[in-house]
Amino acid sequence: MTPRLIFGAGSIGTTLKGFTYSWDTPEKVSDLLSVLKELGISELDSAAAYPPGNPWNSETLLGQSKAAEKGFIIDSKVDTDRPFPHLDEERVKTSIDRTLSLIGTSRVRVYYPHAPDLVTSLEEQARAFDLQYRAGKFEKLGLSNYSAEDVEKFFAICEEKGYVKPSVYQGQYNALQRHSEEKLIPLLRKHNCAFHAFSPVAGGFLTGKITFNLNNPNPTELERTRFRGESAISFAVDTYDQPYMHEAIWKLKEACDAVTPQIPLQDAALR
Repeated sequence: MTPRLIFGAGSIGTTLKGFTYSWDTPEKVSDLLSVLKELGISELDSAAAYPPGNPWNSETLLGQSKAAEKGFIIDSKVDTDRPFPHLDEERVKTSIDRTLSLIGTSRVRVYYPHAPDLVTSLEEQARAFDLQYRAGKFEKLGLSNYSAEDVEKFFAICEEKGYVKPSVYQGQYNALQRHSEEKLIPLLRKHNCAFHAFSPVAGGFLTGKITFNLNNPNPTELERTRFRGESAISFAVDTYDQPYMHEAIWKLKEACDAVTPQIPLQDAALR
């Protein structure tokens, strides 16, 4: 089956140093959109928090480059740039209104909470999203980074109250992060809810570059990655740059090298 690709807009407008390239002007973003169109990609995954360290700039640039007018389908997520609570009715309304204003559209396709709110009750969260859904501001409700237990509770609340139910879940999934297979994915299947996987190559870790250069004192190949130097991201380093993860990479490489023709590690990770 041909994979469905959604372009993650988290790097658009970034101010992080050391990246190979930065789409930090409307002109650069317009050029990016042209390339995506040529590749047959017309869906963008955005968020109020994008890019990290400079929230709202991604959506500002998407609006300035007229992504919606050019036919791109845009998903977004609630602003989480403050301590809890961030998923009460006022916050959800304020966030989606700003997103729509910046992007220059009347609604987005999928609207997600970016992460759980440990203060606002799930019932109030569900009601907050339902109000904006019924106002026509998004087509589908999504969930992201919620535990399987909270997802199950969220569905139960929506069914009991007649609120719009989530139809998309966005979560981390790759060859090294498969915990969602145990409870979450069967639960989503039960509720006919799609799963959108992010980080399919583990932030680049599944290319093997980090593992294969562990004993290299000055690996230029690791410059501008999410694991070394100014472009390093703590979440990626803490999650993957661990002894047992490097051991897994060597085992994966052994398996990829054992077949004929051999499969590049990154290609295998995406299959």
